[in-house]
Amino acid sequence: MSLRHAILGFLSIQPMSGYDLKKVFDGSVGHFWTADQAQIYRTLARLVDGGLVEIEHIAQEGKPDRNEHRLTRKGQVELDDWLA
Repeated sequence: MSLRHAILGFLSIQPMSGYDLKKVFDGSVGHFWTADQAQIYRTLARLVDGGLVEIEHIAQEGKPDRNEHRLTRKGQVELDDWLA
């Protein structure tokens, strides 16, 4: 399994920020597979560049904007192909 496909799998459940993805990663597969925050953000950037993930910028009052990542149709197809 690659980090790319793990992220696509997590995003197929629900949209998440990079911070959320790190928490989910650590709470699920993190006991046998580690990925630091920088690896997650680099992989997310490549997924966005490839059209597999899109970002929604959510304004928050008194906090930095939240960048929520969601799977695109192309990303779902890639994940389905990989799972098959």
